[in-house]
Amino acid sequence: MTYPLQAGICVLLTPVLRFCRNHLAVIYLSMYPYETGCLLDSILTRFITRMTQGDTLLLSVLVLIVLIALVVASIYLYLFFKKKKFIYIERIRQYMEDIISQIIAEESAVGYEVPGRLYKILDNRLARQFAVDELVRCRKNFSGTIGEGIANLYIQLGLREFSLAKLKRSNKWHVKARGIQELYLMGQEDALADIYKYTDNRNEFVRMEAQTGVIHLTGFSGLRFLDIISYPLTEWQQLKLMEQLRRYPNKEGFADNLPKWLRSENNTVVSFALKLTEDYQQFGATEYVQKCLVHPDALVRKQAVRTLVQLADEKTPMVLCGYFSKEPLKNQVAILDALSDIITGEQSDFLKQQLEHPDHIVKLKAAALLTATSPDGLDFILAKAAEQPEPYQRIYNAVNSKK
Repeated sequence: MTYPLQAGICVLLTPVLRFCRNHLAVIYLSMYPYETGCLLDSILTRFITRMTQGDTLLLSVLVLIVLIALVVASIYLYLFFKKKKFIYIERIRQYMEDIISQIIAEESAVGYEVPGRLYKILDNRLARQFAVDELVRCRKNFSGTIGEGIANLYIQLGLREFSLAKLKRSNKWHVKARGIQELYLMGQEDALADIYKYTDNRNEFVRMEAQTGVIHLTGFSGLRFLDIISYPLTEWQQLKLMEQLRRYPNKEGFADNLPKWLRSENNTVVSFALKLTEDYQQFGATEYVQKCLVHPDALVRKQAVRTLVQLADEKTPMVLCGYFSKEPLKNQVAILDALSDIITGEQSDFLKQQLEHPDHIVKLKAAALLTATSPDGLDFILAKAAEQPEPYQRIYNAVNSKK
């Protein structure tokens, strides 16, 4: 560096460094306690004084220039590789769109030409993943011959093996789950055995994808994993499976398996089987549903009440009333809610007994049912209010206002 340039840089930067020396210490003092501020002030002052001395000023300038150059170079490289990746992906997208357009135009599952250049590009892992994502996206939007053609392209490009490798070779749960999802969304029924192995995987997300995949590929027959799973089915997973099953009208063999699932040692399997019984109106399983009213798990018993009401016959109100006293408060409230659609005047004595229940919510619900089903129900509550105004007068006012 020539002397005039060196001198010019020194002239330009010396005021800046001196300003830092004079003012940064004040900033630190305002941010830290007195003792810490004094220490930082001393260190900072010595450092800036040293950097503004003639023998080190040039070195400081050079370090600053190098740092700026590194930042600029990093930004340039980031933008360069980002643009390169974008161009690379756009090239793959164009290849895929051309082939898929050909499949759609010809409505043929076979006979389309794949450019040799595409095979070469797909040697790259990033390219393979992008191609799989594009095919999965298209497969969701098409069925029939076009959907079959997209699935065949997935196989022809060797992407099926790419998805299977995620399942078999990766130790990362999210990679396994993604591989399972790709296989079932692309309709790879011959991978069913590989997917089924993961329906009781210890990782929640892997087994959820595997269970969803088995149902997606085989419908109601895929529910056989309920025979083996030891981990719980979450409420969200049960909703997902129910949604998947609605796509399949064929329920062959389903009813025969319900009794087995309703006796499962896995409480969530029992709960799910009860929901299936309710949703598909399996009246033949009523006996097994009634047995679930004495299940050790309170949530299972609560679901059994809901299911039994949907399968109700003339004996159901009497059955529910018989189990009422054995249940915790939440389930008792649920039973009263369930009885609102099926209760008759024959249960008037039961409802009158519940007016003595220690919980006011139970009292109120029983009073509402009694008023709705018994001609003298309102008079009975009024008589109770005369004997004991609190809380029966408020209960009487509440049910009377709804008549």
